[in-house]
Parts: sequence; C-alpha cells; structure tokens
Amino acid sequence: MDNEPAAIRLTVDEIGHDQDNHVFATLVSDSGQQLTVPLELLPGGARVGDVLAVGFSLDPDERELCRRKISDLQRRLFGSG
Repeated sequence: MDNEPAAIRLTVDEIGHDQDNHVFATLVSDSGQQLTVPLELLPGGARVGDVLAVGFSLDPDERELCRRKISDLQRRLFGSG
C-alpha cells in the first residue's frame, strides 16, 4: 500500500441550515452515500452541483496525542497500576 491519499469524488447535493441555524452541505458519492458537513469545510464558493475531489491521509502526530490523552485518563481513573 502506498502513502498517497485515496481520493473520492463527492457532489454537493444540498446546502442548507439545521435547527440551530448552522449552515451545512450534503455531499453525495458516486455510489449514493451521503455525508453532511459544515459548509465552512468546503472550498470557498462551493455550490450545489460542484464536484469535490476529497482525499484522506493519516495524521500520526494527532494519533500520538490522542494515545497520550487516553493513557493519562486511564492512569487517573485506574491508578498507575
């Protein structure tokens, strides 16, 4: 497996507001799966019908930070053991 991020295409299907008046976008994949995200995550000027190339990559620094937080919490809850 290579380290290049996988990319998928998502189409902006809808832009709207939730009950708390937050602006969101509903994105749809080629297979019909839907993903709702805050509009501010999309590129500026994105509108209904636009197609986005979305990639995923690992964040080892964030993973290590989360691992440390969990480990610290376990020590506080259960002792140094």
